[in-house]
Amino acid sequence: MSSSYYVLCLSHDPAIVSTEHQTPGDAAETVRTGGALHPGCDLVIERVSGGPVEIGCPPAGSRGSGPQCYHRDVKWTDVEWLRLLLRAHSSADPNVADAVQRGRFACWPKERLHRLRGSLGIEDEARERS
Repeated sequence: MSSSYYVLCLSHDPAIVSTEHQTPGDAAETVRTGGALHPGCDLVIERVSGGPVEIGCPPAGSRGSGPQCYHRDVKWTDVEWLRLLLRAHSSADPNVADAVQRGRFACWPKERLHRLRGSLGIEDEARERS
């Protein structure tokens, strides 16, 4: 199954789709050029293959805003890992909270992950529990 790549704007809550692309390079180029529809916004790339698979954090220099990251290329992270990290950010367990604080998660602060909750499937789980 082939993948599609969506540029998501995280300056909205929840994140909204800005553009669709067939390759990760095309999506990264859209982010780098500022995304005409969302100049100055915090943009990421979602890889979808039957459902969300990975989220790509573009380098800070190619985004209009967002966290200060220190990678040179798009850094891809599995959706499952981001879902777990969002839950860890919200944990009442002091050991988990301490581990999150000591970890290297500059790309993924709690607010940014919260805005991705649709892509992470968090909203669906909340509805199922109701």
